[in-house]
Amino acid sequence: MSTRKVAAFSGEVQCLRETGAVTWRLSGADRDGAGALDVLLCAVPGLQPPGRLSDCELHVSGEMDNPEWELRSAGGVQRFAARSVQVHRGAGASFARALPAVSAPWTVRAGWALLLDALRVPGMARVLRRLRGGSGAAGAEHHG
Repeated sequence: MSTRKVAAFSGEVQCLRETGAVTWRLSGADRDGAGALDVLLCAVPGLQPPGRLSDCELHVSGEMDNPEWELRSAGGVQRFAARSVQVHRGAGASFARALPAVSAPWTVRAGWALLLDALRVPGMARVLRRLRGGSGAAGAEHHG
């Protein structure tokens, strides 16, 4: 029977007992360097992980309608059944890498800040429209 790695932690992992639908929360750093990693285990009878694990991995095997889960760490392997398992990876690091590292000059940032502050003053949008010469249909106001 083949197994598939679902999640892998790097370093210390906190095992927190939860109340409600989630029975256990495993929190730590993703081994792939993607930031924070949380694994939520729902309806897991008999699983008693210690308060902390180190460099653990979560594997799944079996059929999709009846998966068998394994929590592997230096302390051994714990097999269990779960109603559901949710893996939450932090997206902050990936999101930051996807954005270009472009910063606007301080003069542009200051100009936008002044414009936005000016637009807070009642009637300023109308004054700026007149200064710009925008007295067309788009700039017309309806009072009535």
